[in-house]
Amino acid sequence: MKITIPSLILLLAAAFVHGQEVQVKPKSKKITELKYSGRIQGQWDGLESDANDNDRNHFYFRRLFLGGHAKMGENWGGDLVIDFGASPNSDDQVFIESASIWYKTDAYRFDVGQKKVPFGLEETTSSAKMKTIERSAVNRQFAETLKFNARHTGLFANGSLGDSGLSASAAIVNSGQNHNSKDSGLNDGLYGYESNEFSYFGRISFENEVDDLSYLFGVDAGVQQNDDSNTTLGYDSTTAWNLFTRISKGPFELEAEYMNGTADTAGGDHDHEGYSIQGCYAIDRGDSGAWELVYRYSSVEGKGTNALVSAKEIIRRANVSNSRVNEFEQHYIGINYLIDGHDLKFMLGYEMNELMEPGQADEEVGGFRARMQFLF
Repeated sequence: MKITIPSLILLLAAAFVHGQEVQVKPKSKKITELKYSGRIQGQWDGLESDANDNDRNHFYFRRLFLGGHAKMGENWGGDLVIDFGASPNSDDQVFIESASIWYKTDAYRFDVGQKKVPFGLEETTSSAKMKTIERSAVNRQFAETLKFNARHTGLFANGSLGDSGLSASAAIVNSGQNHNSKDSGLNDGLYGYESNEFSYFGRISFENEVDDLSYLFGVDAGVQQNDDSNTTLGYDSTTAWNLFTRISKGPFELEAEYMNGTADTAGGDHDHEGYSIQGCYAIDRGDSGAWELVYRYSSVEGKGTNALVSAKEIIRRANVSNSRVNEFEQHYIGINYLIDGHDLKFMLGYEMNELMEPGQADEEVGGFRARMQFLF
C-alpha cells in the first residue's frame, strides 16, 4: 500500500484547519453510521544489559492509530485502522493494523480481511487495555519470532451459543503474517511460509460471572504451513495449542496462559513452549481515577538443534549480546494510573530478563519502560 506519510499528514491537517467549514459525509448514501477512532501511545524505554554498554534511553511513539468505521444497516460494515508509528513507516509506507468487511447478527460475525487470528489470550487483548506495557515473552516468541499468530489476511468467524457463556472462533488465512497480502511481502518468521497454502486457527472458550467473581477459560489451536522449498532445511508445518484463563474477584485479577508448538523440519522436530502468569490489584479512587499494581512472570524455551528463542524479538528495542538463546525468563513489575479509565492513563514498569544459553554466561537485560496513552 503506497500511501506516503506526508500526504496523509497534509490531508489530516487540512481537515482540522477547515473543520468548521467542511462537513464530512460518506460517499455511499446507504451508510447509516460513520465514525473515526484514534490511539496515541507515547513511550520511553531505559534498558541496559550486563553484557555490553550499549544502553537504550529513548522516547518514541509506540502506536499511532487512526481508524475509520462504517455500518450499512444493522448487519454489514467495514473497519480500517492504520498505525503511523509502526516500523514500515521507514519505507514511506503505513502499517495496516486491521482492515475487514464484516457481516454480523446477535449471535455471530464473519469478516473478510486482515485481523488477529484466535490464538493467544494476551495477543488478542487490545494493547489499549493491557495491564503491562509490552506483551509477555512467550507471547512474543510465537507472534514475533515464529510469526505464527497475530495478524493474517483471510476469512474469520466467531459466535456464541446463546446465554450459555460458550463461544467459538475460527480463521482460514494466508500462512505468511502481516499487513501486506502479496505473497512476496509477508513476514516469514523462523520457518518461512508456504505462499500458496493456508493456515488454520480455532478457539473455544467459556466465560461466566457469579456475583463479583468472573472467570474465563479457553483453548486455542492452529497449524501453519511453513516453507518446504529448501530440501536440506525445508520446514513442513508448525502445529501449536494454547490454554488460557482469566479470573477476577473484586479488585483482584489473575491471568495465565500456556503455549506449546512443534515445527516439523527436515532435521527433526523443533519444540517451543512457555507460559505466563499475571496478577493485578486495582485501587479505585472514584473521581480521582484508579491505580493498578501488576506483576507478571513469563518463561519460554526452544528445544531443537539450534538456539530457537529470539531475545532480540522478545525484548523490544533492547541491545542484547545473545540475540538467540535456548531459554528465556522474564519478570515485570508495574504500576498504572488510570486517569480516566483506559482513555487516558499512565503506565510505568520495570522489566527483568534473563537469557540462558548452554556453554555461555547468562545475560541479564532490564530497565524501566513508561507509557502515556490517549484514546479517542
